[in-house]
Parts: sequence; C-alpha cells; structure tokens
Amino acid sequence: MTPEQLQRAWVLQAQADAERGVLECRMCRRRGPLEETTTLWRNGLLVFALCDRCAASHDVVFSPTPAGVEVRVRRRRPVELVTQEAPHVPGPR
Repeated sequence: MTPEQLQRAWVLQAQADAERGVLECRMCRRRGPLEETTTLWRNGLLVFALCDRCAASHDVVFSPTPAGVEVRVRRRRPVELVTQEAPHVPGPR
C-alpha cells in the first residue's frame, strides 16, 4: 500500500468509527471514546485523531499545506528506558 492509500483507508475507517463515537489514536493506535480524543477535521473529513494520553505527553503542531495538513509531534520530556538483567536460563544438558 502506498502512503496515500494507507491515509485514505485510515480516513474512511476513522469516519465510520467517529459515527460510532470511537476513534483510533494516530500515535499509539489505541481506540478510545470520542470525548477523550482531540480531532482535526478538514472539509468535513477527519484527518487526525490524538488520544488524551498522547496529547498529555507531546506537543502537537498542525500546519496547513497545499496538499493537506502537516502534523509535527515532539515529546515533552526524554524517554526513560529502564533495563533489567535478563533471567538466567540454564542451557540443555
């Protein structure tokens, strides 16, 4: 699938989901109720959806372009990775 086909498919699915009151976040792909989602609509079509959880930890900027809408997302704080030592698994005997 080309990026354009993938975007078109997402828009169609998002439209159907919005009618049912459920949307998928474009960042984490989690589905949630419309009330807990920030949405961007253009010409009556849903072009972006962001869950409250992702919105709380990211700065999101929408900019109109001749081709549509550009979305830039930046994390508000660095990601902290916690590593653990892997458990020792005895080898075959």
